[in-house]
Amino acid sequence: MKKKPGILLILFSMIITWALWVFIKPTREISTLSEYSQLIASFALVAFALINFISTRNKILDVLFDGLDKSYIYHKYLSISALVLVIIHNITIELGKGIERSQGIPIPRDPYAMYGAFSMYLFIILVLIAIIAKKLNYERWKAIHKFMIIPYAMGIYHYYGSATYAVFSFKPFNIWLNIVNIMGISSVIYSIFLYEKISFKYKYKVSSLNIVADGTLEITGSALKKDIDYKPGQFAFIKTLQNDNKFVSHPFTISEAPKKGELQFTIKGLGDHTKELFDTLKVGDKFEVSGPHGKFNYKSGRKRQVWIAGGIGVTPFRSFSQAEIPKDFLVDFFYAFNNEEESAYSEELEGLQRDNLRVHLFNSKEKGFLSVSEIEKYIDTKDTIDIYFCGPAPMRESLRKQFANSHLNIGELHYEHFQFK
Repeated sequence: MKKKPGILLILFSMIITWALWVFIKPTREISTLSEYSQLIASFALVAFALINFISTRNKILDVLFDGLDKSYIYHKYLSISALVLVIIHNITIELGKGIERSQGIPIPRDPYAMYGAFSMYLFIILVLIAIIAKKLNYERWKAIHKFMIIPYAMGIYHYYGSATYAVFSFKPFNIWLNIVNIMGISSVIYSIFLYEKISFKYKYKVSSLNIVADGTLEITGSALKKDIDYKPGQFAFIKTLQNDNKFVSHPFTISEAPKKGELQFTIKGLGDHTKELFDTLKVGDKFEVSGPHGKFNYKSGRKRQVWIAGGIGVTPFRSFSQAEIPKDFLVDFFYAFNNEEESAYSEELEGLQRDNLRVHLFNSKEKGFLSVSEIEKYIDTKDTIDIYFCGPAPMRESLRKQFANSHLNIGELHYEHFQFK
């Protein structure tokens, strides 16, 4: 299992927050529960800062989390954790004030408290909307996430107005939280207002458009200036905002091995936005690219491997297959598709077979769904194998269960975590 420094970064950030809080004293008398409640709020601020940093799509995230796609798993759970911490803080701070009243401790009027409450309720509303919207449309989900800056700004304002600590003093705890907040604020400003303008450094012109399968478009671009440097299996964000085409940034796997001055994406029309691209994009149009990202790299795994592609999930494996595969690797590549009309690059892949790459095409209409029992026919059960998968999540989970009950000796299952449409 690969080590992910990002996990250590999250744990270290929380530990250092607690360790520095131990030595800080409030500026007025408050209950012990109120003190702990503010520690909980500090944890929430750290979590939100990390969430916002992940949203910048900085390339260091590939290193920290073993791929940008995996960083969004931590983004999701940090978001849930931060919201839970905010709710706990809201409850415990009120309980703490109740204790203070019962002990006769004076409680000054706090005009900033309402911003904390507004922040919490707005976060809850936006999170619920985002969960629903993501199931409907990626672009709406992404747009809703931009509104998160409002409750976040309210929360920061509430912290600096309501905290019973000298927030601008030079005590280590206060300096630490100020650094955390600066990182969070600068990250959210960059991701919402600057990312689309700054990050898309690579410009291409569409040189050819080909329908390679039913509902599947291959876009080939020629570099206008600097060419993107990527490895087979990586993905990038593309966008084009000219003429009638308003396709804003969306991640896609780069579908061919590196070729100087050329870049290719193969896109399945799964959502409304990608389907619209099919109707608007023309040869000669320009598109911009940000990236590359991703650590989906078979060379980091065991020498004996099984690759499994489902539908449009063939793209990273096509890129792998076009490039030179080290001679000490042995790969069985299973490509499953619904029917002949939806099989992209099947003939090309057959032509890419070699001694250490055996391609198995699996037409589900003729043979049924790809199963592990079918895969077992080609694998020596004595070998420890790594599985590389790209395709629909239900297919992956079905095969995962089958592998667990099979006679195969499985090392690791590798897959990308993006499921955007």
